[in-house]
Amino acid sequence: MSVQVGINYSHTVDWTKSSLEKRIGSTISVLNYAISKQDNELLTQQLKSLAGMPYVKNALLVSATGTQRWAYPEDAPLAEAYFSRFSISDGTKNAGFIEVYLDLDAIESSAITSASSVAMIYLLEAFVIALLLLFIVQRTFTSRMKSLAEHVDKIDLAKVGKFVLPDALIKCEDEIGQVSNSVQALYQRVRADFIEKKLEERTLKQHKTLLAEEVNARTLELDWQNQANKLLADLSLRLLKGHKTDVENDVRASMSRMAALLETDHIFWLAFDYDKVQYRASYPESSDEPDIDFTDMYKLKRWLMDVHDTAIIDTNSMSDHAVTERLFLESVGIHSLAMFPLTDGRKSFGLLVATNNHCSLRWNENKDLLLKRFATMLSELTIRERDHVAMTELQEELILANERLRVEAETDELTRLLNRRPFRRIMNTALYDAVDDNASITIMMIDIDHFKAYNDIYGHLQGDRVLTYVARAMNQVATASNATIARFGGEEFAFLLRGADLEQSKKVAWQLCQSVRDLSISHQGSKNSGIITVSIGGVICTPDGATQPNQLLETADQRLYKAKRAGRNRAEVKVLDLAPIPSEAFES
Repeated sequence: MSVQVGINYSHTVDWTKSSLEKRIGSTISVLNYAISKQDNELLTQQLKSLAGMPYVKNALLVSATGTQRWAYPEDAPLAEAYFSRFSISDGTKNAGFIEVYLDLDAIESSAITSASSVAMIYLLEAFVIALLLLFIVQRTFTSRMKSLAEHVDKIDLAKVGKFVLPDALIKCEDEIGQVSNSVQALYQRVRADFIEKKLEERTLKQHKTLLAEEVNARTLELDWQNQANKLLADLSLRLLKGHKTDVENDVRASMSRMAALLETDHIFWLAFDYDKVQYRASYPESSDEPDIDFTDMYKLKRWLMDVHDTAIIDTNSMSDHAVTERLFLESVGIHSLAMFPLTDGRKSFGLLVATNNHCSLRWNENKDLLLKRFATMLSELTIRERDHVAMTELQEELILANERLRVEAETDELTRLLNRRPFRRIMNTALYDAVDDNASITIMMIDIDHFKAYNDIYGHLQGDRVLTYVARAMNQVATASNATIARFGGEEFAFLLRGADLEQSKKVAWQLCQSVRDLSISHQGSKNSGIITVSIGGVICTPDGATQPNQLLETADQRLYKAKRAGRNRAEVKVLDLAPIPSEAFES
């Protein structure tokens, strides 16, 4: 409407200007005449006539002398209302000019009035066109779009069932038809993808179920194998640690777990003793152990002679060639069994049998392998037992022989006392025990006085007899004192006493000397007594970790020489000073 007002305003101004230009020609000639005649009335009349034109508000006559005359002096317009100026001339001289002022408010009002009517017409036309368009759109677009939207809203992507748009939408060749076809095609692709996804999910679910079942089965199998391996390992360890007499008990203790793994009612460990069959172990322990006679069981005998695999026997399927075996199984109430021989590779010496009383065995490769491994373990155990018996007999003979040799090697042939080597070993042990128990130990060195002279006078054979008598007398004292005596070499002896104090050690030393004097063996070479006597040097101490055996022997030997220098036929026993001694003195 604003545009229309502007257009109407412009047209009104142009029309007014055009009318003024047509009128001004006749008016100027009249004005020239009135000016020349100075006819003011005529001038006023002509100015008002000009100012009375449509949309003209006022007119101003300005003479050549500058005199102004308004058509309507009382209504002089503002300068902004000035519209056009026309010169007044008679062809020879300029008489002045006329200025025309428009009534702009009237022009604007006219333009608005004119525009309003036009605008109403245009608005009416627009409204009619809009209604027409709405009707057309409703018939050709909105209803179809609404139908399309309703059908699209029915789509459920969670289910994606069958979906078909009406033919009225699909068969149209306009944009809605294209959109409908696109929606239909898109839905078909979505549905196809959905179906494919569902199929994949179903397949994956089936695979997952199968995998779970496989994993579960494999887990159960691994758990079963782990229990089987643990059973065999525990049995092996028990057999290694146990005593030979507990073999049956150890095997019987494992049979309950074996029966649970094999899913059998009974397990029997049978041993062949010529034509007899013995039960070495059974599970349960309360199981009946019927007598078994293999005499007429030829089928079983042939199998034992040429066995390659586990025998699985079911009484319902036994052949006519095993009548004796079937009758025996039926008589003892066994429905099915699995057995494997115990063999050393050449002949069978036993059987491992697993039985069920009322149903067939549920057998597989794992159970077969477990039975074989268990039977192999029992075979090796039986072989070791058999070899052990033979080995034990041989070892007993060897032990006796070695003991005889050891006694001979560690016993002095003449006096039958210990010799130097076992004495030193016993002394080392006693020394370590004394350190641990914080107890005392006494070491004595004993020497027969003037024994070389005795041999020179009486001969070596008589000297050997003297050694025997002296050793026997002193050994009696050692036995009574719970001590150890040994022949150290020649006429020299060593004596070991445990746990005695100084007074007790001196008393034992005096007893040793007296036991030899009591023999009263004549000795012409002895200047001080005339009989065989001994001299003793001894040392007593409570040893520590630094005390050395050679240190004790060396100190006792020093005491012995001191006793000899003091006149012989005496004992010198004193407490050991544990001051460090150079290592050279300890060497043998």
